[in-house]
Amino acid sequence: MPTMQNQSFLDFELCDEAVSVHSEPVDIDVIDLTMTKVASCDKVVVGKDICYTVTIVNNSDVEIDGTFRDPLDENVEYVTGSFKVTVGEDHPIEENPTISPENVMTYPITIPADETVVIEFCVKVASVPTDHEGDDEGDDQP
Repeated sequence: MPTMQNQSFLDFELCDEAVSVHSEPVDIDVIDLTMTKVASCDKVVVGKDICYTVTIVNNSDVEIDGTFRDPLDENVEYVTGSFKVTVGEDHPIEENPTISPENVMTYPITIPADETVVIEFCVKVASVPTDHEGDDEGDDQP
């Protein structure tokens, strides 16, 4: 069955040391961050969009300045103009992340203390991975 990469990361510095938080809840000293990532669909179809909602909750009383990083699968293309950031109860703001030649999305982000940030973006499925043994034709699930 084909699979697609589905991980997000948040990188920041704490006491001059690089720290990364990935899409599972993590406790780091006085920092209490959780991050979840949810896809808009459960099947991957070539030519269709998959939209993601990433929710980052800062349960600590420390503001975090960092970089949101999401290594996109090589079989998808970022949908230009789909990146939106919402901080707390504010309205979503359309932003432009950076997409590297290696298909890694990055965006500088500030997460206020005791606040939630929601990041939304879409990717278009360009192809389904074919390097998995036992793949059935037409089985497009991630």
